[in-house]
Amino acid sequence: MKVLWAAIIIVLAGLGFWYSQPSEQVTDTDVNQVVPVISRQDILEASDLVAGVKLAVRQQDDAAVKQWLEKAITLAKEAGLPQEDISYLQSDMAVNYLEFHAKRSLFNDAVEQAYYDLYDIEPLKIQYPEAQDLFAKADQLVADRDKIIQQIAAELAQGESTDEQTLQAARQLWKQRFNANN
Repeated sequence: MKVLWAAIIIVLAGLGFWYSQPSEQVTDTDVNQVVPVISRQDILEASDLVAGVKLAVRQQDDAAVKQWLEKAITLAKEAGLPQEDISYLQSDMAVNYLEFHAKRSLFNDAVEQAYYDLYDIEPLKIQYPEAQDLFAKADQLVADRDKIIQQIAAELAQGESTDEQTLQAARQLWKQRFNANN
């Protein structure tokens, strides 16, 4: 019986040793491969790149967009990104991607300013067709703003009907409120 238990323990120890060994052989090439700590998307979404391209697009400066992209390419090379990612950053697709997102951001900025300053956003829709999927949301924002101004005008009218003068006073209060916060 002792021999049987000794044989079982030896077999279990052998199995434990067998399964504790790595299943794949690690080669020198595996050790020397460096996994990039940054991805192509991380580079494209970097705040300094996004802000720089946004400013360049606002100023309609294509050369500045290219300069920002060159910085991104340099970073990609230094980070050891695959050639496929570097080639993408060198392509017109990357330029289009960055400009597209910059224009959407510029649309958002312009809508925000129009919201506070009581401007119409229709010209912005023409200027930034890249943000077409944001138009409905922007329209709703402006409609909500206009309702608030109507409510302010109704309070100023103190139960009387609102006229253009009351609406103008409500608009003035609206602007004062947001100018005081800026």
